[in-house]
Amino acid sequence: MTPLPELIIEPGRAERNYWRDLWRYRELFYFLAWRDILLRYKQTVIGIAWALVRPFLTMVVFTFVFSKIAKLPAPGAVPYALMVFAAMLPWQFFATALS
Repeated sequence: MTPLPELIIEPGRAERNYWRDLWRYRELFYFLAWRDILLRYKQTVIGIAWALVRPFLTMVVFTFVFSKIAKLPAPGAVPYALMVFAAMLPWQFFATALS
């Protein structure tokens, strides 16, 4: 049986090899992320499509409330739904990252 090479831990070495290790283990990160997505939406009826349906339904509700009920205008010739969706994406990313 061949002995394992000696592991030497040096201060500051981890920061220098961060991007190299990230690239080396990219397949592992892919599978872990895919597993997390599958487990999160496994219990829902429509499955992973829920990740797309939920923001779409939120956009539809916001568009109806703000354009029809509150009568807020969209700037220029931009469709109101596109403006709402563009504003929702960073907010949902921030809210999800914070939680």
